[in-house]
Amino acid sequence: MSCKEIAQLLLEATRPLDVFGNISKEEIKKKYKKMAKICHPDMADKSEIALASETIKLLNQYYNKALDEIENGTYNITDEKELLKSRPVMFDFNIRDKNYKFYKYLCEEDVCDIYEGLDDDELICLKIVSDKNDNSLIDNEWHILQKLNHYSAPKALMKIKINDKNALLFKKDSAITIEKLKKIYGNLDGSHLCWILERLLSATGYLHSQKIVHGNIKEENILIDVDNHNVIIKDYTLAINGANDKDKKYQIINDDYTPPYVNKDAVIIPNVDIYAVGKIAINLLGGDVSKVALPISCDIRLREFIRNMLKPTQNDAWKLWDELIKLREEIYGTKKFQPLQKKKVRRNY
Repeated sequence: MSCKEIAQLLLEATRPLDVFGNISKEEIKKKYKKMAKICHPDMADKSEIALASETIKLLNQYYNKALDEIENGTYNITDEKELLKSRPVMFDFNIRDKNYKFYKYLCEEDVCDIYEGLDDDELICLKIVSDKNDNSLIDNEWHILQKLNHYSAPKALMKIKINDKNALLFKKDSAITIEKLKKIYGNLDGSHLCWILERLLSATGYLHSQKIVHGNIKEENILIDVDNHNVIIKDYTLAINGANDKDKKYQIINDDYTPPYVNKDAVIIPNVDIYAVGKIAINLLGGDVSKVALPISCDIRLREFIRNMLKPTQNDAWKLWDELIKLREEIYGTKKFQPLQKKKVRRNY
């Protein structure tokens, strides 16, 4: 196994178990030493010294974490629920005779913190405002989600209040972030991108038909189900409900995903979401989002279609959805859905 292959393995891993396998502590130690020798900077060619230095750091982190997990008895646990239960409870509360326990801080959104926990034996997430002065933004999301009935919209279980802060409870979704998708599968080719882009345009068209402009579509707010290419557009705290009302204003500007002509006084138009979806497509293909540069390997017709999405005149997501289906069949044929394939890494070392 080469240093590059070890680096790729480490980047794809989420736990030490993914790196070393289900083996004993002594075997882990032997495997670690073997891998460390391969990717040690002193053993690397001049062109790979930087790669080797970063790889050995990451390898050491996974090895130390493996030892910690062996010590606390969690190394070989593969069930997500059992792994969560092995953590100490951060906080819990009772609602309607049910006990909700939260074990893990997942991430920070624009105005909220997200925690992972269990409702009896179901994985759930709690989304709570970081500052109670933003309680109205959770009210906004709750109100919007009650209106939506679409497979690409998240399903909130209930709205609650914790220590004067508004919060939403969700069932945890199996879909993954774009960052994780690219880590496991790499940049998408045009064929796979078309399937996902169809779903994004369908979801965006549905939102607009409900007079909702999301206004905050970006990489962090897209989840993708790798089994069927479905997408979930999440985080509606800053979305514009009743976007056709003249007094409505944009709530946020994202450097890479908001059109340059948008400001706090701009009129709300559906194009902002279509523009953002076009930038998401560039991201998924492995292009440069800020420079609007797409890979030359992508068919020129698809590249032109994506660039066309960034024009201020593009306000009809359904029209683009219809055009994309025809374009996909023209470029890639009418072949059936093909599942994503993980990047191949030799592991026979």
